[in-house]
Amino acid sequence: MVRVRFIWDAEGLYEDEDEDTEEELETYYDAETWQEACDDSADCWDWDDEDVINFTAQSELVETTRSLSKILIQEDGKEEVEADPEVHEYYGKAEEKAMGIE
Repeated sequence: MVRVRFIWDAEGLYEDEDEDTEEELETYYDAETWQEACDDSADCWDWDDEDVINFTAQSELVETTRSLSKILIQEDGKEEVEADPEVHEYYGKAEEKAMGIE
């Protein structure tokens, strides 16, 4: 069993830049393999952006964004380690496939 943790830098961008918000988001996926966990995460490319919305903002929300900053893998209860570049590459391709970009 493997747990894969995805860490994202997310932002809510507003017409009035003083109202912009930044947040670090984490998502976890448990699966048999890191590939399966990456596929599950990639299927959620249309993410819930509520955590980066400034509900007190007076100006219009322009967009919300997120970018993957880190992937961490924990296998069979061992110590969590940063994923190799091949995992990031696999995830990028899985996300493109899920979005229909391939």
